[in-house]
Amino acid sequence: MGNRPSHRAEPTLERTLAPPTARRDTLVDQVVRRLRREITRGTLDPGRHLVETRLAEDFSVSRGTIREALTRLASTGLVEFVAGSGHRVRYFSDDDVIEIGEVFAVLEGRAARHTQLPLEASVERELRDTAERMRGLRVPDDLDELLDLDRSFHATLMGHQPRSKLFDAWKSQEPLLSLMVIPLLRRGQSASQDHAARHLLLLDAAMSGKASKLIAALEDHYHQHE
Repeated sequence: MGNRPSHRAEPTLERTLAPPTARRDTLVDQVVRRLRREITRGTLDPGRHLVETRLAEDFSVSRGTIREALTRLASTGLVEFVAGSGHRVRYFSDDDVIEIGEVFAVLEGRAARHTQLPLEASVERELRDTAERMRGLRVPDDLDELLDLDRSFHATLMGHQPRSKLFDAWKSQEPLLSLMVIPLLRRGQSASQDHAARHLLLLDAAMSGKASKLIAALEDHYHQHE
């Protein structure tokens, strides 16, 4: 499980980028999303150097756009900067992913102790809608939307506890939530029905009115990747 994968042949990246106005995001946003998808699904494998000039040519954008996108990806933990050689795809073992899940379970479990339960009806509706929207999404085709919904669900849950420092600590780790889909991809699972169901289980626990149930549900939620 801990062996690093060998490098494959140079990947073929999807080159088409929609006009920024069509997607309501910038070219940097689009490059970030595309690279994140390619990294998460393994087209860009761990350890691969991300050469700015080549990426700029692949995506038909400036090196400045690529540099900004790589800097943003580095802040999420998916990419790392190595002095003297530039950016490369960061390697995460299964054990790394499990440990990251444990960190989120602890932070969100601690927050559950301070959250007023059960949640207000408006918050319940928001969380239920977010979870239901995960149904029917496919990995890797709908990876970006699935990751956005996942982060939105947990951010909403965290945002309804009063400890600002606790929320700040969670927020600093939030980009690593995207790594939780790596075991899903490694096991060849493409449907997100179970992903939606697992989030609905968290919501049911939150609506039980008992912090202990929510804490237990969070531990199960993040330990699913073991």
